Amino acid sequence: MMGEFLALMTALLWALGVILYKKSVGFVTPFSLNVFKNCVAFVLLAVTTVVLGQSQTLSVTPRDLILFLISGALGIGVSDTLYFMALRRLGASRTALVDCLYSPFVILFSVLMLKERLAPLSIVGGSLILASVLVSTQRHFGQSIGRKQLWMGCAFATSAMATVAFAIVLVTPLLPRYPLAWVSTVRMAGGIILVLLVAPFHPDRRSVYAAFKPQPGWKWMFFGTFSGAYLSLMCWLAGFKYSHAGIAALLNQTSTVLIVLLAALVLNEPLTKLKLVAVSMAFAGVALVLY
Repeated sequence: MMGEFLALMTALLWALGVILYKKSVGFVTPFSLNVFKNCVAFVLLAVTTVVLGQSQTLSVTPRDLILFLISGALGIGVSDTLYFMALRRLGASRTALVDCLYSPFVILFSVLMLKERLAPLSIVGGSLILASVLVSTQRHFGQSIGRKQLWMGCAFATSAMATVAFAIVLVTPLLPRYPLAWVSTVRMAGGIILVLLVAPFHPDRRSVYAAFKPQPGWKWMFFGTFSGAYLSLMCWLAGFKYSHAGIAALLNQTSTVLIVLLAALVLNEPLTKLKLVAVSMAFAGVALVLY
């Protein structure tokens, strides 16, 4: 049950982070936000690792270390940048529509790479969750956007979900061997290494450096990082460590519905009766997954 609870906490923390990230991309570019997020989150995670004593007398094989770094480079460096690009183009509710692909991607990679199988009730519950997030984002999004912008945003969001799913399944078998704060720090280091290697070649390098200068957007950027990158990352990994990858992913998926609700409260995106029905479907699905 601990793994399932942590997976649900991940959903709540990530949903809050997404709303704050949506505020942030109004001040900085998606790539700049990812660089800022990774650097701040790395410091927080590194301090947590030291305070918990998880860096002492730790023996790690070169192969495992490389896999954690690759996982971070893909799941944080690449995926988060793609996600912020989608968020800027689609908004929170529209991005939530494509977020529903996260669970199927994790299940697909878990079956292919880990040979996992889901219980029938978990499959039914997962289907309800996925159906709910599709229903919750079908209509009444507010301001319309162009077709090209819509398809580009959907492509970025789909690529982000596929990348982050592959990245976590890649290291799921390794998670029981190492402390979570340490794993989170190493994965974040992988994300930082990638974005810092790319930053000098970014067409708008000045925007990357400008993100670290004091500005009004800092409050959204910092608290978004604290919730969506620091707290949610450790809960996310813990959920996969103490639960099956497929079940953890399905429970993580409830973040999509939470994003829709928070977008209505904070970003003034429309909340309809249809979306309330979707919320009920989602939590019915969660109950079946936990049963």
